[in-house]
Amino acid sequence: MNYREIVAEAWQFTQENKRLALWYGAIPAFFTTIIGIGYIIYQYYSFLSSKLFQDWDRSFLSLVLSNGLNFLQNQRGLILPLIIALVIMLIGYFIVPVVCEGALIQLIARRKNGQQVSGKKGLRYGMMSFLTLFEYRLFVQTFSIFSILSILGTALRNFGWGIVTTIVPIMIFVLIAALAIAIVMTYTEFYIVIDGDGVFSSIAKSFNLVVKHLEETLLLTILMLIIGLRIIMQVLFVLLIPVIVIGVVYLLTLANLPNLGLTIGGLLGFVGVLIAAYLNGIIHTFAVAVWTFTFLRLTSEVEAHARDKSEEQADVNYSN
Repeated sequence: MNYREIVAEAWQFTQENKRLALWYGAIPAFFTTIIGIGYIIYQYYSFLSSKLFQDWDRSFLSLVLSNGLNFLQNQRGLILPLIIALVIMLIGYFIVPVVCEGALIQLIARRKNGQQVSGKKGLRYGMMSFLTLFEYRLFVQTFSIFSILSILGTALRNFGWGIVTTIVPIMIFVLIAALAIAIVMTYTEFYIVIDGDGVFSSIAKSFNLVVKHLEETLLLTILMLIIGLRIIMQVLFVLLIPVIVIGVVYLLTLANLPNLGLTIGGLLGFVGVLIAAYLNGIIHTFAVAVWTFTFLRLTSEVEAHARDKSEEQADVNYSN
């Protein structure tokens, strides 16, 4: 299999279908980027307030909850808008990415096979595979590297550095196992979305496909990681905008212009999130295209059965 050809074809597809990247890549990335930034901020201050560093009298989460309740008691008119915003963010984080993932895989596969389908039909395709794909996402999150690192961070904050010698070897083993599981499940989503199989049936088929084409899967995974590292640097550069926002707010506050600082900082932060979401959408669409093309190519290959004879052997038997 020509890896460069697949990657080049996927990149060309992404460039020619930027609307798909916008609607089914950038929009879910907008919500995940906001949640991701909030989660990073939470982890930072949680570690800062823990016994590992400053050892605050109260945890950061406790301070956020108490201050949030006091704020809502003083600003009761904001309760309903904040609840609506929270519901939108939850839908945007848990539901929209799953629907868009199903839509993206279906549209890429169909257009790859020459079908003239409009981007609007992607929503229907995404809804058709939503329940099964959502079930799979819930199942796989248990074994994700992100979840394991979160557990490790929580253990360190609560038990201190003394637990490192005990938990780190276990976590290394678990991380290796999680990486192996992630590789085995590489093609699961494509079986769910393209072939309409169930979760465990798709996992079993993905396992068989990975085993049959282990070398191709591993090499393509490494290639995508190398490409991803180059692109992640650009995304991280964009995510530096919140630092710039804080700096602008701080400087204008020192100049006795706090309201102006908050306004400019908010605008800069919003623009930064939009840029980051767009870049993430392009990257995600490109990655999905690579793996969709690979899946279609590998599953279209017909493997010879052990009883099948080669052409040379058939010629010898015929001549005899």
